[in-house]
Amino acid sequence: MILEIFMRTTRQRIIPVIRRRAKWASLTALSLSFNAAANAVELYANLFPGVRLNRRHALDPRRGFAIIGAEIGMWNAFSPSLLPHPWWAVAGNAATSQAVGHLNGTIIASAALPAFRALGLDLRELVNKPGYREAYRGIHGAFTLATAAAAYRFYKRQGESAALVKSQRLGAPSAFVGVAVSTLGYGAFLLLGELLQSSFDLTRHSLRRFVPAPVAVPVAAVAGGVITYLISEKILLRQFLEKFNEKAELVNRRVYWGYQQPWEPERSGSVWSHERWIALGAQGRVLVGGGPRARDITAVTGLDDVHEPIRIYGGLAPGRTLESIVDLVKSELLRTGALHRSTIVIHTSTGTGWVPDWQLDTVEFLTGGNCANVTMQYSYVQSPVAYALDRDTPVRAAKLLIDAVFELLEGMPNPPKVFVTGESLGAYGTAAAFDGLEDMLAKVDGAVLSGAPRFTTIVRDLTEKRSEGSPERLPLYDQGRHVRFISHADHLDRDWRGQEYGQPWQHPRVAVVQHASDAIVWWDAELFWKEPDWLREPGARGVPAPPTQHSDVVDKLRWIPFTTGWQVAMDMLNSKRAPEGHGHNYRGIMVPTWERILGPDLVRVPLTPELQEQITAWITKHSRDTRREEDRFLDRFGFGVARED
Repeated sequence: MILEIFMRTTRQRIIPVIRRRAKWASLTALSLSFNAAANAVELYANLFPGVRLNRRHALDPRRGFAIIGAEIGMWNAFSPSLLPHPWWAVAGNAATSQAVGHLNGTIIASAALPAFRALGLDLRELVNKPGYREAYRGIHGAFTLATAAAAYRFYKRQGESAALVKSQRLGAPSAFVGVAVSTLGYGAFLLLGELLQSSFDLTRHSLRRFVPAPVAVPVAAVAGGVITYLISEKILLRQFLEKFNEKAELVNRRVYWGYQQPWEPERSGSVWSHERWIALGAQGRVLVGGGPRARDITAVTGLDDVHEPIRIYGGLAPGRTLESIVDLVKSELLRTGALHRSTIVIHTSTGTGWVPDWQLDTVEFLTGGNCANVTMQYSYVQSPVAYALDRDTPVRAAKLLIDAVFELLEGMPNPPKVFVTGESLGAYGTAAAFDGLEDMLAKVDGAVLSGAPRFTTIVRDLTEKRSEGSPERLPLYDQGRHVRFISHADHLDRDWRGQEYGQPWQHPRVAVVQHASDAIVWWDAELFWKEPDWLREPGARGVPAPPTQHSDVVDKLRWIPFTTGWQVAMDMLNSKRAPEGHGHNYRGIMVPTWERILGPDLVRVPLTPELQEQITAWITKHSRDTRREEDRFLDRFGFGVARED
């Protein structure tokens, strides 16, 4: 009976109430969701370029100055750069430029508004008056139209830039995604700014209990700066570097697909070698396991009397020092008979120990295998990280290795010709191992420096001492007697004007290979506050460069404080992905360059267009067949073997 009454009460009274409450809760939740979504959209719209200028808060003079500053920052982000931008580069450029523009606008407002009040003009009151309000909105509307025009011009120039470097242009959807993501980044910067401002205000108010107000402000600023530094430098950055190094060491242990322990005695890591296969590191195993053998050289060049190429590599195994690695390399030089070959090429690797196929393979084909390629590993991490944290180790490693080779050659009656080379950070290490150009010319028989960073001393000195009238992108030094700057194969014989060099190319020969579109070559910190020569010369500011210069960047580039430095820094991330012959990709030009550097005494077979095509095809096919990306996640961080670094 009691159970029946309870069930009846539940059906008639409790369940309907529960249903009404659930319905009300559902509708309330749905309403709140819609409101939250609408608020989020409104907040996002307040930050989106163009839209934000017509929001109500834009009538606040201080906020209005900041928004106009962000809009001008957006225009700067839409200015052309060295390479076409993928969507993430658009987002990175635009977000940072907007944040910097917002900061500049806030600073200007902080100085201008009190000045206006001192003159009897209060902008806060003026903008709320009917006549002034329309004028103020008109100004914002004009800025909106200017932003739209800048965006359209940017889109068109992206197509021009993509055509010059033979890459895929930025599509309209990708461009919009980049702008949308940049707005989120801009919002993140604003939140960070608000957090820092709140922290500063809290610290300042707390200090006013103990010290006067004029003293509290600088003390609070210093305290905030110290805390920010400790959090970013000592905690976040340190944790990132530790994880990065751990990942780099893990990658260094890998054996990539297609590479097996060599059986040739002429290679390090073989069963006859003093260097163990497992101690070579990932890039070392790639180097000794790949490349042409004697049979490949015969098949490509048609030469019958060829040598098995010698490849010597010293790995950075745990417990080893640079000196111990060099001692191991010396023992390998003696074991393999490298001192009795016609040519020895000393390579300075990049941060991970990588050496370009196109440097190694080209020399082996041209010399008929009568050569020895020698290098060593000095780091696990990629070049950008190695460059940021330690510029001394690449130089020390290069100098130790070069000195060791010459120590073994000392006193030999007919020593082999010695050449040095490097790409990117390797070019920097190679060049810095010598006390200037004269020292390099006195010690080696030739050098190839490709994609050398701007801080490379020898390259920088030669550029500063270039002949009057020659451009910074393609300088002319001493009429091309020993050193020639090259961005195209034509520059091996002709200068930037298309004229023959004033002097014959005498041995020893040095080739500095650099593209106008290679951001790694042209970036330095001074770009943030100082205009370089290459942005004042033809090829920039709307003045076309001579066709003989083979410039692969749009001629609309202009220097903008901060923006240019940031844009070129972003281009560095994209430079290695450029197609062949552009950006930080120097593959195809290595064959004719090394043919001229070696000279007819060492080149076994004349380099005809047909032979160059065959060598290029072999190296390209070899790289495609063996250097496969196994881990997409790692490759996103540059660890994939299809990448240079």
